[in-house]
Amino acid sequence: MDLSGLETEQKTLPIISYSSEFLENGLPNFKSQTLPKHPVEKIQINKQKNEREKQYNMLGKVFGSQYPLMLRLEEEIYNQPLRLPCLPSSYLSLEVFRGTDIEIEPEDLYNDPNKSLLIQPPVHQQMEHYLGMTDLK
Repeated sequence: MDLSGLETEQKTLPIISYSSEFLENGLPNFKSQTLPKHPVEKIQINKQKNEREKQYNMLGKVFGSQYPLMLRLEEEIYNQPLRLPCLPSSYLSLEVFRGTDIEIEPEDLYNDPNKSLLIQPPVHQQMEHYLGMTDLK
């Protein structure tokens, strides 16, 4: 029985080297790194991207090929954070551009950075990384 043609997506658990980084960053979550994503989750993640691409294709056929390029350029401009890395950005202009500011979704209610379980690095460390002085761990 030849199984050489079968591809497996199994990942192995990495070896942990204990250091003081656990005190700063918390313990790593290996479960999320080893388990494959559910197919429905992949569809949900790609849904907005696919809908946007369909809309750009339709607008390109109606108004010409320069119009979707102009919209993508505007979206890239709105997607750039305009605050320091230690401050959360609301991306309100991007939400208005995409039309998602009208609908209230679970992400709007439960995505409060003050209630996050992730521990943010200190402000000075984030600024040094932003300015290219050190690597953020």
